[in-house]
Amino acid sequence: MLLSYRCIYSVLLSTIASIMVVLSSASSGSIQLPTVRKCGGGRSAGAAHTMAMNLAAYGLLENRISTLEAPRQTHWTKKFLAKREATPHSAPYVVSIQMMTPDQGLVHYCAGTIINEHWILTAAHCLSSPQAVENSVIVAGSHDIHDQKGEASNIQMRHIDYYVRHELYLGGVNPYDIALIYTKEPLVFDTYVQPATLPEQDAQPEGYGTLYGWGNVSMTAVPNYPHRLQEANMPILDMELCEQILARSGLPLHETNLCTGPLTGGVSICTADSGGPLIQQCCEEHFEQANIVIGIVSWGKMPCGQKNAPSVFVRVSAFTEWINQVISTATHIM
Repeated sequence: MLLSYRCIYSVLLSTIASIMVVLSSASSGSIQLPTVRKCGGGRSAGAAHTMAMNLAAYGLLENRISTLEAPRQTHWTKKFLAKREATPHSAPYVVSIQMMTPDQGLVHYCAGTIINEHWILTAAHCLSSPQAVENSVIVAGSHDIHDQKGEASNIQMRHIDYYVRHELYLGGVNPYDIALIYTKEPLVFDTYVQPATLPEQDAQPEGYGTLYGWGNVSMTAVPNYPHRLQEANMPILDMELCEQILARSGLPLHETNLCTGPLTGGVSICTADSGGPLIQQCCEEHFEQANIVIGIVSWGKMPCGQKNAPSVFVRVSAFTEWINQVISTATHIM
């Protein structure tokens, strides 16, 4: 399964000069309740399968960007990002969002973060197509997403019953690319499935964060998608510095974004990391330990891991009040 999976990626990605892994941010201004979409309804099975394959192949939908100048393929060397396999089940709040396809079965294309028994935080661009969402499931409690038999006792699978995308999201690298997924059947918290903690509104994270996901680990045109959960420690960059660097490519940086390095290259987000978390552990000794989701995977240059190419996340603290209001209000109307 993994071999054919990679072949599909290779053929599609070889035709693209540059590609962005996209997610964006939300402002902390006035809060409006977004539309709550119910999954289901009439659809063409063929069209849904086609969309499933497209989304799985690109790791995103509408967010392909062709304006960045990427190195010529002949200059790329066989390198891998400095991600490493996470200790199994050390991040029980991370979920894989997978789509049923006609040939490969369930295929991972985005990640998300559990924030309570019914709600999962992810990227709006991961939910761009209602048809694709209807064919997708949430897989919680998994470390090796290709070993569902071996991990059968750990895994909890849920349908996406409803989802909420921010009403101001315009696609691409625009702000407000945040979404919440609702599953009617609650997740059961145990050793393998646990929620992360939201940050305080407008908190400004510093230091390092830990990225979790099953995204591409290749630094070349030929992708390599791991089936075991990966992690990487990433330094949080000064926003002014990040803005100056991204301005060279004509890309805007929203005030509620969060940038990580290192600028020396070799560590970055990549395709299919979309929607996944950047985590910081908190707190001081006299406080209960908590895993704070400070960022959601946003966008970055392809091929991944270039020098002077920051990884851009949503700063979740810009969304905390919005998230809480959506959950409070939407839950009452479902």
